[in-house]
Amino acid sequence: MTRYLYADQILEAFNVFHRPLHLDEVAAYVAEMEGKAVDEVRLAVDNTLTAGWMHGFLSTEHGLFTLICGYWDDSQPKEKQRTAQPMLRSS
Repeated sequence: MTRYLYADQILEAFNVFHRPLHLDEVAAYVAEMEGKAVDEVRLAVDNTLTAGWMHGFLSTEHGLFTLICGYWDDSQPKEKQRTAQPMLRSS
């Protein structure tokens, strides 16, 4: 699937830094790993981070993305973790 690019590099960024990250930090990390300019990867990284948030893998607060799927952020209690809400209403 080419719609959400750089997912491996984004996950690696969270693993390397072990803290909430701003979009620009993630884009800079991905650009460095890919050998591209930040402007070339920023939109794809933004789309992938947004999809991760929509599907409940990331939370966002004050412009910072936090990985909440248990990969490294095990310190957060389960009840504080955001779960994905259904986007469509059932009839």
